[in-house]
Amino acid sequence: MEGRARIIRTLAFVPAHDEDAILGAADTGLDAVGLDLEDLTPGPEKQRARDLFPAVAAELAARGVVVMARTNGFREGACEADLDAIVGAELHCANIPKAETADDVVRFCELLERAERSHGLEPGRVLVRPVIETARGVRAAYEIAAASPRVTYMGGVTGGFWGDLGATVGLITSDGGSESLFLRSKVIVDVRAAGVRFPIGGGSVPSRDAEVIRRFAAENKRLGYTGSFTSPRRDVVAIVNDVFTPTREEIEEWTAVLPVLDDARAEGTVVVTIDGKLYDTAGVARVRDQLELAERLRLL
Repeated sequence: MEGRARIIRTLAFVPAHDEDAILGAADTGLDAVGLDLEDLTPGPEKQRARDLFPAVAAELAARGVVVMARTNGFREGACEADLDAIVGAELHCANIPKAETADDVVRFCELLERAERSHGLEPGRVLVRPVIETARGVRAAYEIAAASPRVTYMGGVTGGFWGDLGATVGLITSDGGSESLFLRSKVIVDVRAAGVRFPIGGGSVPSRDAEVIRRFAAENKRLGYTGSFTSPRRDVVAIVNDVFTPTREEIEEWTAVLPVLDDARAEGTVVVTIDGKLYDTAGVARVRDQLELAERLRLL
């Protein structure tokens, strides 16, 4: 898959050493599966995860699933070993664990370019998604997002009591995940200001109630996210995909007004009234991204 960013509605991490879990996640409807070589892979299984990666990445790509991965951190050369194992034609995006500074991103991208060159890939092909999962990461989100043109899909998420956000922020998450609203709101402004077009935010909420899950996903969409990091459960994936998929009515409206807005923009006009409704040409790029998604989903 070429290193071109696009809307990814759903992303979930699965243990990178567990082939059954990886291929099972691929059948849930997820747009992207992230093979997690970090926290979800026990220490004794790290090398097995690296050895397994090329074959399962090829299988995921063959099924039309976007391939992502999360590496280990910089200590003891684990990051370099992970990148050497995962960089290849199928890898679309590498997730940087616990990103807290712009220097983390710069250092990671230097190692990534070295791996790309060693595997005969054009430098810059693989995108990166810094994972914001600590208080320091939330505070420095803009600097992190602006540190490299590779940065894509970065966003803010909720976190459980035992996770890194819980440990560093003191977050206690209720079933609906409302306590993380500030974190998700702060990070979305930071990443949008840095030019990230397709931020993936959200995270899983403890509730198994379908309406609670839908409300949380819809809130993230209203905040400005184009997709959600979520559970790999099939029922959850279906709900979140539905929230982030343009409706038939939206598609029909956008395809009808785009030619008028394109003409207006060519003439230097910013605001147009069509059938009594006001349209600003500033929204054209956003709508084109959504229509590109609709085309991929064969809704056009």
